[in-house]
Amino acid sequence: MASLSRLARSYKNKKIQATKLRRQTENKLKTAVSLKRSSSSGLSSLERRKDTMNAKKDAVSQLLTQYLAQRASIQRLKTAAEERIMQEKEAREQAQQEIEFPELDKNPRALERLKMIDQKIADLNSEIRQRNAAEERIVKLIADTIKAKSRLDSKIRQQAQSKPTLLEQLKSSTKAGERLRSQVQTKLKQEAQLGRNLVTINEKLKLLKAKRRKAKRKVKKKTKRKALKSRRKAKARKTKTRTKKAPKRRAKTRKRRTIKRKTTKRKAKRKATKKSRKSRRR
Repeated sequence: MASLSRLARSYKNKKIQATKLRRQTENKLKTAVSLKRSSSSGLSSLERRKDTMNAKKDAVSQLLTQYLAQRASIQRLKTAAEERIMQEKEAREQAQQEIEFPELDKNPRALERLKMIDQKIADLNSEIRQRNAAEERIVKLIADTIKAKSRLDSKIRQQAQSKPTLLEQLKSSTKAGERLRSQVQTKLKQEAQLGRNLVTINEKLKLLKAKRRKAKRKVKKKTKRKALKSRRKAKARKTKTRTKKAPKRRAKTRKRRTIKRKTTKRKAKRKATKKSRKSRRR
């Protein structure tokens, strides 16, 4: 009995320890699973951000190419206008020479030609000014787009640097999850086995306790029976002694009754004599 109770206590303590270890491993498994989920979600979000950044970068690069093309076209138009101005200036010099050495029939035509050349030169200069202003705006836009592209490139590089760490976390968390899951299964089996052993030992203890209670009841019944037998024997002895002494008492009672009867007879005779004396006197 004592050995079984000690064994039950030891199994109970072992079961408590097993449940404690199992809960600890379950908590570790939960952390590993959460780390795996966070790393996988981080990788997926990183891929999404990478796609969006690449799309933005493509759009910015396309816009930059457009701005560069516009600036190149403006520069070509500017050079063309500057070349035309040079040509018009040469034509103007020729017209001035014609005016300085005039012929009678060409003088008015030369004046009109000079006016037209001056107008063309003025138009070309205004065109060049407009082209310069447009070029300045486009240069500013090109600088802004280059900055935006550099920012996107830096973000993409940062994301590319964070990707290996997330991959390593994902691999380590998956390995740890598999290992801890197997440990949890083994610990559950150990806990269940200890619980079954504890149940069997407790059942054995219950049976032993029931047997002891039955034995105690039997002992109590035996003691009660012995006590009853002893009481009955004592009563029987007392009754035997009473039966032996009883006839003497009856004799005494008979004597007392005879004495009483005699006394009553004497009293009756005395009364009768008294009555006869009274009658005689009368």
